[in-house]
Amino acid sequence: MHRIDVISFESLEEWLDYLTLSFKEIVKTALYHKPICHVALSGGSTPVPFYARLCTETLPWGKICFWLGDERWVPIEDAQSNEGMIRRTLGATNKEFQFYGWHLSEEPSQAAALYEKMLLEKVGNPPIFDLILLGIGEDGHTASLFPNSKALDEKVHYTALSLQPTSGQIRLTFTFPLINMAHQIWFLVSGNKKQPIIEKVLSAAPEIPAAKVMAKNQKLIWLKA
Repeated sequence: MHRIDVISFESLEEWLDYLTLSFKEIVKTALYHKPICHVALSGGSTPVPFYARLCTETLPWGKICFWLGDERWVPIEDAQSNEGMIRRTLGATNKEFQFYGWHLSEEPSQAAALYEKMLLEKVGNPPIFDLILLGIGEDGHTASLFPNSKALDEKVHYTALSLQPTSGQIRLTFTFPLINMAHQIWFLVSGNKKQPIIEKVLSAAPEIPAAKVMAKNQKLIWLKA
């Protein structure tokens, strides 16, 4: 089992300060070794304040390529779209913002295949990210890798289709072969109600998808407030 460093904060500002400073260091280190830093973003509400903070920072935006670890198969204009949220936050006022979304076809399985192809072309073969941001659901899912999903068992492809177990909604997601190659993984978590599932993740409970992330450098950055 790979160790997950848990860093917790009681205030939003302290959480944001830590994330922002750490993000800048990752970008600086990546750009020392290569011309582009590749970062995969997460959806949901938890990272939104962080994305808003980044918009106020001086960063080498033209040298950072942003991707998306998973997406709901809904139009970008839909309120549930992760891409829509990211474009409204990070991309709203930034002319240098570089982002690659999943909507590459009208058919979801083809879109997943095309996203994998683009990852290989632009990130590299294999596509190794400098940073992947992930969340953890109350059921232990991360990205759109849900308990009992067939996507959990993917060993070859870097992207896959997945179904949200209660609604049946189609999702597109990174798979473990891609996630586990990343230089750094950040689990961004907020709220004390996540404590029971966090304990299961840290104990590597075998039924918990988030506990199956085996990247070498993992941080769980927890806003408890």
